[in-house]
Amino acid sequence: MDIDKLLVVTFTNSAASEMRERILNAIYKKLEENPEDENLQRQITLLNKASICTIDSFCLEVVRNNFYELENISPNFRIADTTEIELLKQEVIEDIFEEKYETEDKDFSKLINVYTSYRDDTPLKDLVLKIDSYIQSNPFPQKWLEEKIEMFDLEGKLDEDFSQTPWGNILLQEVKEELIDDISMLEKVEEDLSFEPELEKFYQTIRDDREQLENLKNHLKNWDKAYEIARTT
Repeated sequence: MDIDKLLVVTFTNSAASEMRERILNAIYKKLEENPEDENLQRQITLLNKASICTIDSFCLEVVRNNFYELENISPNFRIADTTEIELLKQEVIEDIFEEKYETEDKDFSKLINVYTSYRDDTPLKDLVLKIDSYIQSNPFPQKWLEEKIEMFDLEGKLDEDFSQTPWGNILLQEVKEELIDDISMLEKVEEDLSFEPELEKFYQTIRDDREQLENLKNHLKNWDKAYEIARTT
């Protein structure tokens, strides 16, 4: 197969250049073994137009060569740099917020009350941009976001133990990790105090605290039970 019939993609320009050089050196090595091989000689010529590039460059070439098949794509399009993209994002979010303020959107008003002060809505804007940036790492960002939003819909599920929901499970796991660290620390203090008879009262207090934390850790599978123990500990 001719080299220009293959697609070789890398993640960086330097890797693409190195790959092209390594292929060329490999062809030359084969030619030294068989100098009369016309196929190998042809590959050297074809290497100049072979698709050995970054994934971004390949996708750019595909779009540029097929822009007429795509809607709303100009043949003179270009890739914006990071600064331009950030400025465009800021312009868009400013326009969206302005529109929401003018229409007095109720859901938007709730967001403003929760995530901002009455003087500044920047925290909410930053949060929206942060979420947007995060979901773009997913191949289907809108679908991913909708699935995560659906996970917040606990209506009809509140009769279940909250620990069985994704969010309850995450919270209890974090509590468990914190408890393990605290118990380990108390065990060390308890061990040190065991060698000091005059500090018996402190030793008993530390031991009681450790036992209470261990009891709480052992009941983290049930949200209500863990809450009751934590409240009385």
